Amino acid sequence: MKVTLNISDADYRELISKPRRMRGSIGLIDLKEATFNRHHSEGRSQARDYRFHKLPHGRVSITDKTVRLSLNIERSETNICASECIDAESRTASDFVFEQIEEDFE
Repeated sequence: MKVTLNISDADYRELISKPRRMRGSIGLIDLKEATFNRHHSEGRSQARDYRFHKLPHGRVSITDKTVRLSLNIERSETNICASECIDAESRTASDFVFEQIEEDFE
């Protein structure tokens, strides 16, 4: 199958000058033509103070405005109790956040 993809001139120039992946969505116009709509995640300014710590089953991040903890534990993982993972990793995350806040006040 051959599909013609319509992309904006600015996105095309960037794709050619910086050959890397570009996130977006493709919308079909008809069976042989589609449009590309870029997701502008780069446009959102990420806080300069963004710090994170990887955990065995997730990560914790902190900025001046927010703290986020994300865990993803497969229930089929052997020799793992999900509730114990949550407890242990949330304590590790809490220690990390505490250290970062302490550094902010020094």
